[in-house]
Amino acid sequence: MEQPIGIVDSKLPGHVCKLIKALYGLKQVPRAWFRRLSQALLHLGFIGSLVDTSLFILHRDSVHLFILIYVDDIMITGTDSTIIASIISSLHEEFKLKDLDCMSYFLGIHVFRDKTGQHLNQSKYIVDLLTRVNMIGAKPYAAPCTSGQKLTKMDGDALPDPTAYRHIVGALQYCTLTRTDIAYSVNQLCQFMHCLTTAHLQAAKRVLRYLKGTLDHVLHFTPGPLQIHSYCDSDWAGDLLDKRSITSYCVFFWTNLISWHAKKQPIVFRSSTEAEYRAMAITTAEIFWLKNYIFCLIHPLGYSVTI
Repeated sequence: MEQPIGIVDSKLPGHVCKLIKALYGLKQVPRAWFRRLSQALLHLGFIGSLVDTSLFILHRDSVHLFILIYVDDIMITGTDSTIIASIISSLHEEFKLKDLDCMSYFLGIHVFRDKTGQHLNQSKYIVDLLTRVNMIGAKPYAAPCTSGQKLTKMDGDALPDPTAYRHIVGALQYCTLTRTDIAYSVNQLCQFMHCLTTAHLQAAKRVLRYLKGTLDHVLHFTPGPLQIHSYCDSDWAGDLLDKRSITSYCVFFWTNLISWHAKKQPIVFRSSTEAEYRAMAITTAEIFWLKNYIFCLIHPLGYSVTI
């Protein structure tokens, strides 16, 4: 801690101000923490990625290490376990940290490996969510939404208290980190946060019931060649009120699904061709970013590239 620049007490330069507010509540804390942590990683020889500021890379001869940061949760992987242990030891000298050994649970996502590859699952997070909203005993549903149904702000009766709905939808957004099958339904639910009705709450509970019956669904990753392919689609004038289209895409790295998207387009398009072209442009931008990201991982200096 240091005295703020410009108001340093000349008589007591070594003293600091007493914090009235908790450290995590200060707006400048995330920036200060990331600057401190990144300086320590750069000192250890890592290079910050130009594509993703939370990624740090170390290429040294045949050793390749990668550190991914999410606030104060850090994931490190690489080709040499001895060097990884050395990096963790060096960080421990700078910061008070806890080594959780081989990753099994990270940011609400359960990670496990077997002979076929690596699996990501959010079953624990979903069970906790169902418990919080008193739906742990609900009857499972076969699909996250009713086929052909389009929600509007005029369906159903107004909800007197929107708190429960907003809590459910916010948690469902986090579930889409591994559950691509609910991305479209959650996108629909997010469009009515300001004008909630009983029909919207019923649709949100239907998604919860679907998750209850599909807790064992996982994202499966297996090794493969460096090939990217994707699929995109657009529902022209899919919204019944504002006539805007909905764009969706999914990107595969070999056979592994690594990126997906479902979002309403910002403007109204005159034709289905125009809407499809916009969907292709959004998908192309995502592929371009992923190619830069992959190149950043394998290039010795971690630079991005124009493709």
